[in-house]
Amino acid sequence: MDIENLKLIAFDVDGTLADTDDYYIEKTSALGHKLLPFVSVERLEKINRPVIMAGETVLHGFYRLLDLVGLDKLISKLHSHFSINKNYKYKEIAGMRKTLKALSKKYMLGIITSGGRGSTDAFIRKFKLEKMISFVVSSEDCKFIKPHPAPMQKMAEEAGVLPENCVLVGDTMFDILCAHRAGAYAVAVKSGFDSEWLLRKHKADLVLETVNDLPRILLKN
Repeated sequence: MDIENLKLIAFDVDGTLADTDDYYIEKTSALGHKLLPFVSVERLEKINRPVIMAGETVLHGFYRLLDLVGLDKLISKLHSHFSINKNYKYKEIAGMRKTLKALSKKYMLGIITSGGRGSTDAFIRKFKLEKMISFVVSSEDCKFIKPHPAPMQKMAEEAGVLPENCVLVGDTMFDILCAHRAGAYAVAVKSGFDSEWLLRKHKADLVLETVNDLPRILLKN
């Protein structure tokens, strides 16, 4: 990855900046414990984690098919409905805001998400990212979603930079494919839905534990 000429860092939200996978695991495990009180919540969480991770990968593929036939906007509205309850309900990846603040001093930052604009704006407001995030491309701002290259291409154009001067940071193979198909770099994080094996199989340029590893790599000089 050509760090010297990097100008823009785009981030996925769910599983990358927002801790949505743990939220789903906690909620489903708590519900399972009510139905099966003889099984501990801790045990259910261990069982649910690989199931939810695998299910999210399948869901993302299904969402991609909906995008191709023009039905993804409906799913985006449902996503916004479930992620907003007066305020954005998911927690941040611990340390995320501090990381973005540090990176924003050197790079332009953006968000590329397959979610709707409502939930994305709510996320930005909740964690007070308005001064750090300069660009947003949601499912409502682009004809196609990840893994299509269009979202990354659109953001690069809006920022006035070439895709090869951009990196997309995400937790799924769809983020990697979107970046590479656009000619940008892809950094994968293990804090979200896809397994490390899947991230490496799709040839992420870097695989990190979380976004919080980025400053030590990009700001080392």
